[in-house]
Amino acid sequence: MARFEFKQDPPPLEGVELAERRLGLVVRYFGLTLMGVGLLVSLTVIVSAWSLYRSPTHIESFAQAVEQGSHLDLTLSRATQQGQQQLDTGDRAGVSPAPRSADTSTPPTSFRFSYFMAWLLAILLLMLIGNLGIAAVRTGGQLALYDVELKKRARAVSESK
Repeated sequence: MARFEFKQDPPPLEGVELAERRLGLVVRYFGLTLMGVGLLVSLTVIVSAWSLYRSPTHIESFAQAVEQGSHLDLTLSRATQQGQQQLDTGDRAGVSPAPRSADTSTPPTSFRFSYFMAWLLAILLLMLIGNLGIAAVRTGGQLALYDVELKKRARAVSESK
């Protein structure tokens, strides 16, 4: 005759097991939150890059900030003017060079090196922030699945013995 046993309620969790379960839930919740933040950051980077592609004039304010902080355009314009003056004096061999305007504070508008530096910095910053977002997603996923990975490794170790 076949016997059938009914499952009884599991015994109540003891203090250590209860704390372990709660800690596991906290870690998983933190991992899911970190994944969400990483996804949000990654999507923001994609939207920012797309907006710069659609409207490249938005980089202008960043280029002005680069120019104000580094004075690249002013330095290059002064170096260009000094080089041109040296070429003029060398070519004329003693003849005084043509007078130039005294205003050297505004760089020529034909070439703005700060504009190209702003593009380079913007691309590098977008890559850095995107990399941080991807790392947050990866770390959050590992935290959320930590218990599952740990059980798989424990099974593999116990089966190999």
